Amino acid sequence: MRGMRSRPRPKLAYLEAMGAAALATLACFALDGYMSVAGLTMVYLVASVACAFRLGRLPAVVAAVSCVSALNYFFIPPRHTFRVEGAEYWWILAVLLALSLVLNNLVAHLRERQDRAEQGELRAAQLHELSEALAACESIEAMARRAADWLCASLGKPAAVFLLMDDGRLQHWGVPETEPGFHEASVRWSLEHGRPLGRGCDDWRDLPLWCAPFARRGAKGAVQVLLAGRDSPDGETLQHWMALAGQVGLRIERERAASAARSAQESARAEAARNTLLASLSHDLRTPLAGIEGTASTLRAQSESLAPSQRERLLSNIENEARDLTLMADNILQMARLSQPHLQLRMEWESVEEVLGAAAARMRRRWDGTRIQLRVAPGLPPVKAEASLLAQAIANLVDNAVRHSGGEPLVIVTAGRSREGVFVAVRDHGQGLPETDADAIFDRYAKAGKSAGAGLGLAICKLVVQAHGGRIAARRCEPGSEFRIDLPAAQLPQELERG
Repeated sequence: MRGMRSRPRPKLAYLEAMGAAALATLACFALDGYMSVAGLTMVYLVASVACAFRLGRLPAVVAAVSCVSALNYFFIPPRHTFRVEGAEYWWILAVLLALSLVLNNLVAHLRERQDRAEQGELRAAQLHELSEALAACESIEAMARRAADWLCASLGKPAAVFLLMDDGRLQHWGVPETEPGFHEASVRWSLEHGRPLGRGCDDWRDLPLWCAPFARRGAKGAVQVLLAGRDSPDGETLQHWMALAGQVGLRIERERAASAARSAQESARAEAARNTLLASLSHDLRTPLAGIEGTASTLRAQSESLAPSQRERLLSNIENEARDLTLMADNILQMARLSQPHLQLRMEWESVEEVLGAAAARMRRRWDGTRIQLRVAPGLPPVKAEASLLAQAIANLVDNAVRHSGGEPLVIVTAGRSREGVFVAVRDHGQGLPETDADAIFDRYAKAGKSAGAGLGLAICKLVVQAHGGRIAARRCEPGSEFRIDLPAAQLPQELERG
């Protein structure tokens, strides 16, 4: 694994052990005559301890035995034989061998503990790295694909992540994608029984793979690693792989739960919006419908006795109430559309002047005799918008301004450049905004006056502007009030710039 100390290969380790004993012997030949046998013994002890630190347990034992044998043969009387004369020399050889073996055992034990600590640190770092990699993904599918890539790169083996879909299908993301060895049947068995299988496990040992579910109970996915030849991971490695599989499952299940929570929250908001809308409409639709019904009844019952001017006024009332219903129906439809998640507008390059002209023409037909002035600065850049939706938002602002302008309404619609791009301002000369927070009148179903009409007009304006990436605000004027829309500038495509 990465981060572990490099060690000699087994054959080289044994050669190094013999070489260390040979070097110690050469050093003792150089020191012979200056040191006693006890001093030369320390040279061999140093060589044996050095091998214990440098080499593995068995090569260090070979070094210790070689050092004791060399000391006995070359420096213990009688020299150049393995015979030992005297208890003192027996004691020296015994102590050298015992110290070498004890120190070798202690060093090997410390080395194993250090190796386990380094392995644990490295595996913890891998778990953290995998968690960070999955946290950057925005969907379950992206997480599964990223996890397969990461496992293949980190383990150096083909790996796949399987997910159990809602319809019972198993979908997998594997690296390499064309690997034919990924085994779907083993994944289903593993998910059903909640146990790992394959090499190193109690089940399906003959399969050239390892497969484990995300969790022992209720898992909706699994990790599979393909193993080549006779490759069989040990117990600690399998435990680490289980932890990696659990980390993948934890992230994916957390994203699934968050996605389900978001869907439930969106459904709850949509249901609440529908209920509030229906409750509001059941009240506000009665006013224009009652007006139409009462006026029509009057015309039917008193048609012959009514003067032409009275009959014209009653017909005009029916027409105005019907137009109110039409506007309300348009707002209801747009409110339902804009409340849908993942809304996609039909955006095109549009002329601001043409959009304002369409909205003003619609309101002039709605409010006959009302003065609606357009003041559009020359040379405005086109905006990317859904023209009908933006025109309806501006028409709602004009309609709101006419309703609150008093006896002889005057509405001024201004368009020009702003820091962000383009602005559109609708100014009336009525009584002005209420004393409450000006931004509150854009809340859904809030009413700015008695004739606000289900409180949808200004809420529609806010939703439309936000869908176009802009913002809307209201401010008090003397007299009246002003509603301003700021739309962001967008870069024109090259064909429009050349045109």
